[in-house]
Amino acid sequence: LDDAKASINPFYWDRYKKLLLQNGLPKDVVISTDTVTDKILSRLGNPNKNVAWDRRGMVVGHVQSGKTANYTGLICKAADAGYRLIIVIAGIHNNLRNQTQARIDEGFIGRDTGRSQETNKGNAKHVIGVGRFDASNTPVSLTNTLRDFNKATASTNTSEIDSYKVPVVLVIKKNHRTLANLLDWLKDNSARGDQLMIDQPMLLIDDEADNASINTKKPNFDPSTINRLVKELLSLFDKNAYIGYTATPFANVLIDVENTEDLFPR
Repeated sequence: LDDAKASINPFYWDRYKKLLLQNGLPKDVVISTDTVTDKILSRLGNPNKNVAWDRRGMVVGHVQSGKTANYTGLICKAADAGYRLIIVIAGIHNNLRNQTQARIDEGFIGRDTGRSQETNKGNAKHVIGVGRFDASNTPVSLTNTLRDFNKATASTNTSEIDSYKVPVVLVIKKNHRTLANLLDWLKDNSARGDQLMIDQPMLLIDDEADNASINTKKPNFDPSTINRLVKELLSLFDKNAYIGYTATPFANVLIDVENTEDLFPR
């Protein structure tokens, strides 16, 4: 990352940094967020390398210590570096997914995705958060604050993606139906000859990685559904990075080290 930094335009990160300062976050906290998100990003794969790679990792933070703010900053920096598909798997309940989407709207997308969906007019962008500093290069969101991932809605939005000149982001619930729908949709696009989606470098953020993502069954014989679907999702992409965020990492770090196919503790 240090070598690549000179060639990276920190567009999304600069907007987010301004928002944090405007929201009253102390300058030293913003600086430490900058430092730690650089450290995390440096351990991910280089999105501009045209070879297959995958990375697995975990970020541990105290309860209510600003994990969402941290991974929003990481998303901004990953997008600046060249990641073009970003998936956030939020909690297992709708309200947590909706809250996370609202935070991503404010800190990364720059528009209220729910209100934009309501009006369904291209000129009604409902600019919020970082969009007030610069509303250009707005990421495409295939989910919004009103509803989770939906194959039909996502298919109508793919025309906006425009060869991935801007990042595409999804905030989905940690639910087996949602994950299965997303997998089906990605496979459908690929089967129709649109390989472009799964050729993109993909960052997957697993919020509360100790909840539902752990395989509680026999590792290679009959893995838990969420665990199996997350691994299947990662396997679709030649270039992918998985990061679990949690305040309680104990179940994750105690996964059998012999099982190299699992998400942790690799």
